[in-house]
Amino acid sequence: MHTSTPFLARAAEAAMTMGGDGYRLLHLDIPTRRLTFADTGAAPAPGIFLHGSPRQAADRAWRADHDWQPAPKSPPHLQLAWLLDDMSTWLADLSEIQVTVDGLDAPVPDWCDVLLRDGDTRLRARVQLANRNEPLDFPGMYLRDLFAEGRASDYVADEFPHVVDLRTVL
Repeated sequence: MHTSTPFLARAAEAAMTMGGDGYRLLHLDIPTRRLTFADTGAAPAPGIFLHGSPRQAADRAWRADHDWQPAPKSPPHLQLAWLLDDMSTWLADLSEIQVTVDGLDAPVPDWCDVLLRDGDTRLRARVQLANRNEPLDFPGMYLRDLFAEGRASDYVADEFPHVVDLRTVL
């Protein structure tokens, strides 16, 4: 197990719980183990899940043993919680290919940037959270494969040289 796995799993839990109470995760810093939330002033719409009910998905113990993947139209805080939860299971695999996850920035509710280092190069992998058409399928595995196969540069735009924009593919 990677040393940051428990922290990232707890961050996913916080994003889910606090998101349901109307707070939005703005920033996560893995090296310092810090999370920053903002009050949105409103409770989000209820979640929709591909497997299980919202009541089951609200139960931490149930989620530990079941697939609780949010449906595409679920609120962004649930997509973000799913992203973090799945990423926590892939940290060791990413580190084996010299990719380090340093944190996350979510300046707007619609998307977030996973903060990465590929060797010595700092990158942001941008992931769509709102207005999704497809489920957010195994984002940690997708990132591992993307970097292991050297395809990350295919999604870097000239105007944003350090952003791997995956909003249309992940």
